[in-house]
Amino acid sequence: MVQQPNGNAFRFRNMILLLILAGTAVLLMSPAAAETGVTISAQGDHSYYLGEEVILTGTNYDSDFTYLFITGPGISPDGGKLTAPLRNVVSGDPGSFDKVQTQPDKTWEFPFYSYNLGINPGPYVIYAVSQPKTAGQLTRTDTKSVSVIFKKPFITAEIKPSDVIKGQPFTVAGYAEGNPGAVQLWIVGDNYVFNTAVPTGPNQSYVFTSTSQILEKIPKGQSYLIVQHPMQNNQFDIYPSSNLNTLAASNTPDTTTGVLYVINKQATMQTGTTLLTGQKLFNLLGAGNLQGSDAADALVQGINSPNVDDTYTKLQFLVENPTITINPIGDRHVGDKFTITSTTNLAVDDDVLCQVYSSSFKPTDKSQSGEFSGATGTVKVTKGTGGLNKISFDVDASTFKPDEYIVQASGVLQSATGTAVFNVLEGAAPTAVPTVVVTTAAPTAVVTTVPPTTVATPTKTPTQPGFGALVALIGLGAVALLVVRRH
Repeated sequence: MVQQPNGNAFRFRNMILLLILAGTAVLLMSPAAAETGVTISAQGDHSYYLGEEVILTGTNYDSDFTYLFITGPGISPDGGKLTAPLRNVVSGDPGSFDKVQTQPDKTWEFPFYSYNLGINPGPYVIYAVSQPKTAGQLTRTDTKSVSVIFKKPFITAEIKPSDVIKGQPFTVAGYAEGNPGAVQLWIVGDNYVFNTAVPTGPNQSYVFTSTSQILEKIPKGQSYLIVQHPMQNNQFDIYPSSNLNTLAASNTPDTTTGVLYVINKQATMQTGTTLLTGQKLFNLLGAGNLQGSDAADALVQGINSPNVDDTYTKLQFLVENPTITINPIGDRHVGDKFTITSTTNLAVDDDVLCQVYSSSFKPTDKSQSGEFSGATGTVKVTKGTGGLNKISFDVDASTFKPDEYIVQASGVLQSATGTAVFNVLEGAAPTAVPTVVVTTAAPTAVVTTVPPTTVATPTKTPTQPGFGALVALIGLGAVALLVVRRH
């Protein structure tokens, strides 16, 4: 038989159970915070360009305010104020910290703009505490922090095509890290300057296409491109102005003096008894202005000033006149079909008008024959090699008359012209007769081997009077007969 528990004992046990459950519920419902009761986190990947906005968030169950400070390279070990890292925080002094009020739901948020901090790129630690304590006073359990890396913003630029042809469009494109609203573009040449702000896109890229004003006025020769990044304060500290008494930027010189200045906004200038914000660096246009490389170097030196946080990238490029060079053609004959080729610095797909006409062709009266001997047509520039493109124009000389002919190739939209001269001769071109090479074999020498002849040695016989001796005897007899007759 199972013994039933006493009623009082049963009620006591249930009461204990309820207390345990209630305590557990209270523990579960209480915030799961560390001993300091403060948390902190940073949006993003914790890697930022100086000048970017960093959103800091967290919770604070211990106080109505959350105090923020930072440590890292060049900052006091006790920490510096988050928005002014070189200003040390002081324990017990709330004003030396950045602070943010805790919301009713115990959360807090602080938008931290990382520009104009006076710190170098590198790793840093941002702290959040419930009381104004420095890093040296925090215990291990007090420490609530987030590590971040600050990088130096930079800017890139590229000109396409790299060699600019006067009158032919070109583009400037690149990336401006750090998410600036715009970059400032300068083009400087001999007695020439162009300046404009170019907005950046969502992927921190920018693109600028040359205007007709640039194409018409940019001088031939060496020019310089400088693209300026506003950096941490997101404003251009170096800018052009037509008036020294205003900070307003201007792209055009003063209408009365023709002067355009370059101003350093972060410096001051004394004019009489007036202290002006902004200092003139040099004259960009007008009397006493700097030109070409001197102006580009002075502009770069201004951006490099210690009180200016802007950065830049600088390129130099060559501005050339458009050219067309016709390759040698040589003599041709009536009825020939051939191609006239040229090299050019015009862009691919530009239109070129090609004309071939007799040098004796000229306007005639209505009563005279105005027969034209030649060819004309428009062709496209095609891709070439060695930095030059090419032009090809096919010619059929079947209707040509024997004469000297002029070739002229001209850009349709660009002021580029090339000329050449060649002759068309009467009759068809001589047919080349293939040369037959006859190889004569050298005669073969035949050597006949003759066996040696054996000569018999004659047998010696006794000497007998010969025919000569007989003649001599007859002669003596005749002499003797003559002597006898005389006596």
